[in-house]
Amino acid sequence: MTAIIQTFLTLIEALLPSLGADTAIVETILTSLIQLVPMISQEVATALPAVKNIIAALSANPAATADQLATLATLDKQVDDAFEASVAAYNAAHPGDAA
Repeated sequence: MTAIIQTFLTLIEALLPSLGADTAIVETILTSLIQLVPMISQEVATALPAVKNIIAALSANPAATADQLATLATLDKQVDDAFEASVAAYNAAHPGDAA
């Protein structure tokens, strides 16, 4: 599953520069990210950079509507929270290691 998610995220990242001003494409990618984030939270360390890059690029895209920007901000926080939870869980399970 990790390889599939990583491949999908890499593909989206590669396509971001060519999105142009298409609100429908922004919405499609945003919907996909919303569906992926729960799975990604389990694989957060591997996928985090790609997801953060996609969120940043979509947020900077002039085609993104106000609603999409609000959803992206919420999704960004959800990803950050998942990462923090992952670090906390690791630290709880490995008290001698500093993550």
